[in-house]
Amino acid sequence: MILNLYSQDYIINYMSTPFKYFAAQSEPDANWYLPGYDDSLWPVDTGLIGYGSTDYNVIINDQAQSLYLRYEFDLADPDAFNIMSFLADYDDGYIAYLNGKEILRVNVDDDLKYPAFNDLTNRGHEPEYNKSAPVLGWYIDSTILDTCLVSGTNSIAVHVLNDSIGGSDLFYVMNVFDFSNTDYYNIYDGACRYKRQVDLDSTKLPIVIVESDENGIRVVRIETIAHMGIIANTEGGYNKPTDSCNVYYGPVEIEVRGQSSAYFPKRSYDFDFRDEFGEDTNIALLGMPRESDWILFGPWADKSQFRNPLIYYLSSLTGQWAPRTQFCEVILNGQYVGLYSLVEKIKRDNNRVDIARLNPDEISGIDLTGGYIFKHDKPDSRYIQISYPNEDDLQPEQEAYITEHYDYYKSVLHSNAGLDPETGYKKYIDESTLIDYVVITEFAKNCDAYAMSSYMYKDRDDNDPRIKFGPIWDFDLAFGNSPWQNGYVYDEWQFDYRDNHWFDIQRLFEDPDLVDRFEDRWFELRETVLDENTVMEMIDSLALVLAEPIARNYYVWPVIDKYVFQQYWPYHVTSYEDEIDYFKSWLSQRIAWVDDNIDNLYYPVTEYPSDIRVQQIDESFASLHAYPNPFKNEFKLDIYVPDNGILKIQIVNINGQVVDIFFDSYMREGSYKLRWTDEANLPAGLYMLDVSMENKSLGHIKLIKIK
Repeated sequence: MILNLYSQDYIINYMSTPFKYFAAQSEPDANWYLPGYDDSLWPVDTGLIGYGSTDYNVIINDQAQSLYLRYEFDLADPDAFNIMSFLADYDDGYIAYLNGKEILRVNVDDDLKYPAFNDLTNRGHEPEYNKSAPVLGWYIDSTILDTCLVSGTNSIAVHVLNDSIGGSDLFYVMNVFDFSNTDYYNIYDGACRYKRQVDLDSTKLPIVIVESDENGIRVVRIETIAHMGIIANTEGGYNKPTDSCNVYYGPVEIEVRGQSSAYFPKRSYDFDFRDEFGEDTNIALLGMPRESDWILFGPWADKSQFRNPLIYYLSSLTGQWAPRTQFCEVILNGQYVGLYSLVEKIKRDNNRVDIARLNPDEISGIDLTGGYIFKHDKPDSRYIQISYPNEDDLQPEQEAYITEHYDYYKSVLHSNAGLDPETGYKKYIDESTLIDYVVITEFAKNCDAYAMSSYMYKDRDDNDPRIKFGPIWDFDLAFGNSPWQNGYVYDEWQFDYRDNHWFDIQRLFEDPDLVDRFEDRWFELRETVLDENTVMEMIDSLALVLAEPIARNYYVWPVIDKYVFQQYWPYHVTSYEDEIDYFKSWLSQRIAWVDDNIDNLYYPVTEYPSDIRVQQIDESFASLHAYPNPFKNEFKLDIYVPDNGILKIQIVNINGQVVDIFFDSYMREGSYKLRWTDEANLPAGLYMLDVSMENKSLGHIKLIKIK
């Protein structure tokens, strides 16, 4: 099937289509919005119109209380025009009429049937045309267009209202597109960024209502103080937006989350509850334990709407912690925006990732060893990113410790001693968490795993010195949902994909004992948690229980039959039923393939050039380990010299200046232990240890000197 990507046509183009306008300081004629109205006395122009900014093409007098606009366009065959994208930016609200019939009402109360020129909107709204990826379009389909359009000249009339009498701004701009022959939804094309207006009457799910200021919640990661209300009937009945907010009613700090997903029209949000003093406050949320930090996750790429909640639940049944979730429906600044999940954020907490608290002043000794949460993720998955402690609290000594600790584990793994049961990888990682992580990941074949959103954590050494894998995260492209990194292919190991190697699963599976444990755990869970019939029943149950909210979701976001983001191109669903059928069919094939092939897993043992820990750098091999790090007056360096020649070791400060020559002499190939003492009385801070052989780099190590 060939998808039509860019076939939308302009019906009204703000840059070239003229409009007539009346900047109202009094009431216009009562028939102003009807086709055929004589607007010959109204001025005509094109472009952006309003007051409060010199950027507008048409600047009107700030005495105007509201704007009345009229546009015209011709249609030869109105029956062929069945999908309109009505794209409008505004300050602060408007009502639009097509050939005299109201088709849109934005931020204007329903009880104002025909607002007066000095009536006001029910909330403020700042223009978004100069912001990143706004969602300003409205989807108007044939159920409305068939009752309005005529052959020949058609008219669109718009009443633009302000949010206050004598307000400091007023603005409007509009494009209208014909999407009748377009079956593609390009998230980066403003014309595609549309939704339908839906009034949520009632739902059995909790309702989350978010009200921000007139700037909305920005698409970039800018924290916004907003107000949130959560409604949940405790007796299982229907919830209404007009019910009292019996779960929570108060301030939150909220921001758009994600990287690629930040540009999805249906966005997800990080938020934390705040008290009356603006401080974080813990709330027990819909049966989930008390915490301040949460996520409102809005599935966009996942057309089933429940890939993440399903896999998180299955993972939790294995005995590993995974985020708990609760489905809900969301109203944002008066607009219903669909089905969401309230999700626990991955965070250090007794009820989440249960590791030791690490305070900013804990920068040495046993305290420095944990706890940490870190991950491989965008923008550069080669290096770990530290999630806990957060950026504001993380100290240089702590960053250096966990980075060096993880790098040291990797250097041990990639050595001839790496598989040794006493001195190899088993000393550094918790195999049970690794195995469960791989089982769940390969069950769903998450195309992002082992490289993106791939978490690990480490407790303090006196609790457990080993690195643990997980919690699992971000499975909306899993279960055959994407061609990205061969995610749609059911008959491959995802850890074999060339870009998914940061967890080194292939190297770890050179250990036949670990492969045997992986196989045993797979079949153990296949008889319980991952029983095929049980999981299929869960999928059917979720689709049934969520039927009403899902129908609403795909009414407000009419994309169930559209390619939206990273879907498998040859598979193009035309209904929600198609999506569930594909989900189940793919999963059944996946389970059968793993069952049949897990016994064939084999990777020959890698032979490294030396019997010591090695790290490949610039096609040479060297082992570098400095300790203690952080250090005070001295440190030791374990080094393997790969050849005969002049070895040079320099200490460089953060400005790139060489502050001391540690070593500069001829060395033969072999392993050495060197000691450096601080004869130069270097100040405390961050340094780099640069190691080279015959002017060829063998690597570098970050060093932290403390007082």
